[in-house]
Amino acid sequence: MPHPEARPIPDLHAVILAGGSGTRFWPLSRELAPKQLLATFGGTSLITQAVERVSAECGPDRIHVLTSPRLLTEVRDHLVCQPALDEVCPDVVAEPAARNTAAAIALAAAYVEQRDPGALIAVLPSDHLLEHGPLWRDTLDAAVRLARAGFLTVIGLAPSEPETAYGYIRMGATIPDTDGGGSTCDGTPGGTTATIGYRVARFTEKPDRPTAEEYLAEGGYLWNAGMLVARAADVLGELRSAGSAAATTDSSEAHRIAETAEWLAASVPPSAWHTESEALARFAALPSVQFDRAVLEVSERVAVVPSAMRWSDVGSLLALETLADADEHGNTLIGPSVDVDSRGVTTYAQDRLVATLGLEDVLVVDTLDATLVAAKDRAQDVRLVVEALAAAGAPEVVEHRTNVRPWGRWTVLLRVAGYQIKEVHVEPGRRLSLQSHARRSEHWVVVEGRALVELDGRDIELGPNESAYVPVGSRHRLTNIGDEALKVIEVAVGAYLGEDDIERYEDDWDR
Repeated sequence: MPHPEARPIPDLHAVILAGGSGTRFWPLSRELAPKQLLATFGGTSLITQAVERVSAECGPDRIHVLTSPRLLTEVRDHLVCQPALDEVCPDVVAEPAARNTAAAIALAAAYVEQRDPGALIAVLPSDHLLEHGPLWRDTLDAAVRLARAGFLTVIGLAPSEPETAYGYIRMGATIPDTDGGGSTCDGTPGGTTATIGYRVARFTEKPDRPTAEEYLAEGGYLWNAGMLVARAADVLGELRSAGSAAATTDSSEAHRIAETAEWLAASVPPSAWHTESEALARFAALPSVQFDRAVLEVSERVAVVPSAMRWSDVGSLLALETLADADEHGNTLIGPSVDVDSRGVTTYAQDRLVATLGLEDVLVVDTLDATLVAAKDRAQDVRLVVEALAAAGAPEVVEHRTNVRPWGRWTVLLRVAGYQIKEVHVEPGRRLSLQSHARRSEHWVVVEGRALVELDGRDIELGPNESAYVPVGSRHRLTNIGDEALKVIEVAVGAYLGEDDIERYEDDWDR
């Protein structure tokens, strides 16, 4: 049954979880640019796709992005500069501390319930690939109807292979579609069944391959896509019930998670969740448990909607193989790459030429400042490399040489002791904040476009091959006053060149 386009579900809020670190995707991902911010798949970032996909379902002003304190500015800046989200106003907030999904979902539920009593929430990942179209809407509609009936509803995907990296859901008794809502989402034509979903018989952790093969042969199992639709009040109620029943170790303190989330949502403004001392202390003291284990695995009110949507959790760098076809030797070469006499090699090159010779089942990922070479069967262990680099204090763990800002972006071309060189790209009509630096001076040379430089109260217009000098401590701002992109080469000189050496006086994005 087709749905009218852009018809928001009136009581639905989207909660997009965006606090993940993406360590298995290094060197493409970094601490300040995790997997959800990458535009590797589909031309726009995964989080942009997640926001865009749900905006028509719940309206542009009922989308809440929950991230970590460290990523708050990065996520806000990233979403502001996405052309696809010009008409969308995602509400980006940071939880006080990382305490796993039970605390995160409880806080989101309490926040929405405080703002809109009786509302539904759709809790969605920010870093998955998911089909966007009628099947997505049908699936969400079915989940919403079950949520209105009092179920905590998860979405399960029809498995296409015996995948061992996913959790599985065993479908139980059918749930009839008593209101005649219509369409199905498991690949059959709408209106051919009176079943809207199924009770969940059990959740199963990531199985070994023989077990996964048994699941596919037996049928009745779905991949767990990590998506939940429920009334916000029911989420909190089930947390309290799970804690009272103390069915498992993971659910024993679930009531405290609910109580803390409700106190935080009612007592502390979201902008202060990660800075107010009592909020930090009480939230950080919560147990770190998964919502699935604390609630879904023990509740009797859990339903699943099966769907035939195309989906991937983009769980490791091997997902890059979906970007190009393999050659006759099983090699997948993406970007400027060449191979001689290799088998089963995957290379991903962003800028530089990558050449491979005589390798077998190897993964090569090259970026501007870091290169990973790994055996394919160790792709899930890339986090171990990240841990080793972090222990060594490698800056390549933290950020890319290119950083996105609301006004454009900058790329570090050279960084050595005492000075660094950047290319600064400013979008038409946009400007940096009015700011000063205590420990560095800057030299700006325009190479493309027209710039307005504000310097200690003076205005200076610059064109190509013209420059300005910004002394240490001077208040300054750069504005693109042309119709095309402004490109500036910035040479910063000083004993300290960190991005935290900045004092802002005015900013168009309230940073």
